Amino acid sequence: CLDESMSIWLSCWTCPGWVFCPRKPHPFGNEYHTICCGDSGILFDLEIVEGKDRPHEIGEPEFHEHGNTGGLLLRLTKSIHNSARYVVLDSGFCVLAALVALRKLGVFAGALIKKRRFWPRYIAGDAIDTHTAMKAVGDSAAVEGSLNDTHYNVWCMKEPDYTMKIMGTASGLFPVDDRLHSRTWKEAGETKTASFHYLEPFYLHFKYRHVVDDHNNLWHAV
Repeated sequence: CLDESMSIWLSCWTCPGWVFCPRKPHPFGNEYHTICCGDSGILFDLEIVEGKDRPHEIGEPEFHEHGNTGGLLLRLTKSIHNSARYVVLDSGFCVLAALVALRKLGVFAGALIKKRRFWPRYIAGDAIDTHTAMKAVGDSAAVEGSLNDTHYNVWCMKEPDYTMKIMGTASGLFPVDDRLHSRTWKEAGETKTASFHYLEPFYLHFKYRHVVDDHNNLWHAV
């Protein structure tokens, strides 16, 4: 799992690379991009967000030709290139070209898709929402595509009030465990419940998305 982490520091005058990140529980300090092993919870690489404090004399970072997100993903996964491992990413990293670049170096990935002002490039989010509007809760579907001669999928799962979407370069729509997961919602004043199996992309997302957060909780604990 690859995600962002904060190292707490309150004074901007005594901390090079200090940032204020209001969406974080600890908004002051250094921000790191970190990657953790999903099985052991061990953090095995990190990169500080340098911002304007990065010295110009040291030149561009490695893999900068792949853009900010692509370069970041390629640097943090460098030790697992060509290992066929799978990386779980949140919506901050949902850049399809970056996932394709990662796939070309032998690492698979799945990134949650969210619409901010616009849908991410190459993702027809509104068309997907229209297609799944009348689907039952728990139903899944896939949109196939190819970018730079690399195959990818956009996987969709109907939730009670939206359609969850994941872009990825591996995996498939098949169940991987026997556990049933439930959703409860109200419709026309009536409480409804649906139970279904998570298919693999969603199973991997829900199982491993908190690995970095769990590591941070242990890191910040007394």
